[in-house]
Amino acid sequence: MSETGNGPGRPGTLSIRAPQRFVAGIVLICLCVFVLWAVGNLSMGTVKFMGPAMFPRVLAVMIGVSGVVLIVLSLLRDGDALEKWSFRGPVMVTVAIVLFALTIREFGLAVAGFLALFVSGFATPEARPRETLIFAVALTAGCVILFRYLLDVAVPVLTIPGTGIEI
Repeated sequence: MSETGNGPGRPGTLSIRAPQRFVAGIVLICLCVFVLWAVGNLSMGTVKFMGPAMFPRVLAVMIGVSGVVLIVLSLLRDGDALEKWSFRGPVMVTVAIVLFALTIREFGLAVAGFLALFVSGFATPEARPRETLIFAVALTAGCVILFRYLLDVAVPVLTIPGTGIEI
């Protein structure tokens, strides 16, 4: 006995087989559109003399293409269903970014980087304080070595306000 109707996987149907991938593709396309809108007034320049909008536009287009690929794949291949969403991750990462922005000029990379890494480490419920502390210290040290000493970026490593101490 044959069934009638169009279910997933039947020829001629178009259904979302990987909802998580589909939503990720939509988010990437929205990000692409936002960036293209945000840099709309900036000059592209030329390949020889890049303008301030060239890199953001090219990157946005590549992100948008990735979103389209994810959407197409979500229609062709089975994948994960949407999971329960939690605001913990985005909130902790946002707090970490704001902390970094508020402390980088006043206290330097060592303090700002550590705070940002330590706070953002708790974006996941599986985070453990000791491991997050070790991670933040190690990565902050790596950032200080990389940016200040290897790349010679003019960023203060450590500033103690009121003492005149600046490294």
